[in-house]
Amino acid sequence: MVYDQYGDSSAPALILLHGAAALDTFANQYEVLSMRFHVLVPHLPGAGSAAEEPYDPRQTCDALAEWIASLGVGKVAIMGHSVGAELAFRLVCEHEALFSRAVFLSPWLTASARSAKLYAAAAKLTHPSLKREKLLRMQAKYWHLNAEQTQKLVEYSARIPLETYVAFFEKRTRLSDEPQYASVSIPMLAICAKGDTRETQASVRALGENKNCLTVRFPLGSHDFVLRFADKLNPILLDYLLADD
Repeated sequence: MVYDQYGDSSAPALILLHGAAALDTFANQYEVLSMRFHVLVPHLPGAGSAAEEPYDPRQTCDALAEWIASLGVGKVAIMGHSVGAELAFRLVCEHEALFSRAVFLSPWLTASARSAKLYAAAAKLTHPSLKREKLLRMQAKYWHLNAEQTQKLVEYSARIPLETYVAFFEKRTRLSDEPQYASVSIPMLAICAKGDTRETQASVRALGENKNCLTVRFPLGSHDFVLRFADKLNPILLDYLLADD
């Protein structure tokens, strides 16, 4: 598995799972997190070196679990956003022994069939925008990406197949599919933004039914709050990741 890394390799490992088609979802967290952790960012299907790979949550989770175990560093912390949060959720449910704690940012785990169908249909219409360099550069600026991250976004976005892009919405990971979540005992944190969809906010509330999962409704932004409001979000993340439980 191809991955980027930041920080001292002798520090505790922190796995960051990016959102759909957005390798550097955590671009504005790399610096602060890498001061305390060895940050590892695997290239998931539909982004970076894996841009052309098909997306299937089951296969992706199996590959991630195998890769994490192969690191040989003991238990790791994991954090994901959007699709990455959904993958982190599945991993924690099915491979809890690999993890010390988890953070789920804007997970969509209670998607209705109707919503998934609507978003998949919208993805078919918006896929051509992934080929528009000017639009992508504007998006990168809005997200505060640097020049290198922007160029990577432009280059790999052009290679993302329609089928992969649509699969992010069609191939759902649902909370109801992982009944063992109720017994997960590691510390967890779930956060949604004020402007996230109702189903995403409902997902975070549902995650909070496990007593080991704290929930937060971030008071700013919408689904991309991780990129847009890092100055407000980063202290929350760092305090949680470094907390003694």
